[in-house]
Amino acid sequence: MRAIRGTSPLLVFLVLGAGVFVAGRWIAEAGAEGRVITVTEDQIGAIRERWVAQWGRGPTQRELQGLIDDAVREEILYREALRLGLDQNDPIVRRRLAQKLTFMLEDNADVPVAAPEDVEKHFATHTDRYRNPRRTTFRHVFLSGDRRLDPAADAADLLDEVRRSGDATWRNLGDPFMLLREYADRRDQEIAELFGGGFATALSDVAMGRWHGPIRSAHGTHLVLVMGRTQPQTPRFDEVSSRVASDLMQIRRREQNRAAFRAVRDRYEVRLPVSEHLETEGP
Repeated sequence: MRAIRGTSPLLVFLVLGAGVFVAGRWIAEAGAEGRVITVTEDQIGAIRERWVAQWGRGPTQRELQGLIDDAVREEILYREALRLGLDQNDPIVRRRLAQKLTFMLEDNADVPVAAPEDVEKHFATHTDRYRNPRRTTFRHVFLSGDRRLDPAADAADLLDEVRRSGDATWRNLGDPFMLLREYADRRDQEIAELFGGGFATALSDVAMGRWHGPIRSAHGTHLVLVMGRTQPQTPRFDEVSSRVASDLMQIRRREQNRAAFRAVRDRYEVRLPVSEHLETEGP
């Protein structure tokens, strides 16, 4: 596939399509000759190289013969499967062939290195993507709705006690909790995934250094103590320039892959049944 890098994906597709057509005619016309399997020195060399790569040594004569026999067996089964039409109407085969063509089109997408000014422009346009998120360090005391009739009222009563206890006994207050009781440097998104979005939002408004509550979460009711918080910060361009350049390359590669597929897609007409449940879309 490397040999065709730089070639138009559509041209490659047409050449491959023509090759399949010609090969199909050859097999149909070859008759008995189509059942001849020729093992070349290059193929044997490739078999030997794969063995060396896996085992770190060359195969013995007996091992090599066994590998060749396996390859011949696979080729025979493959040809017989094609002869019997086992590749037809098989969703797994269809998916695999579509996958291989996708890989071919993507491998053919040779995206040039982005110019420095393009990288800097991309950073300026998408600065929010590279902003360092807020991180919060906090402790919490949990009160379970399954164990208490009114967790919020109990939390309000417990708030004075936890404020008086300080670092001494806070871990022993409240109810058992299946996760941690203390979290360090967690992003808002991580907190939301653990406790729910409402808890993460409420936690961001809590002043540091003093117990607060009650605060509801996806698990129940909590008293919280925020011990540290870093605010979102936008990094300097030179701190993230490599990451920005990589992101821009990935975006351009995806765009080129989509363009390659559109070039193939434009060769086909898609006809859908007339239905109120279906909407015909363009390419």
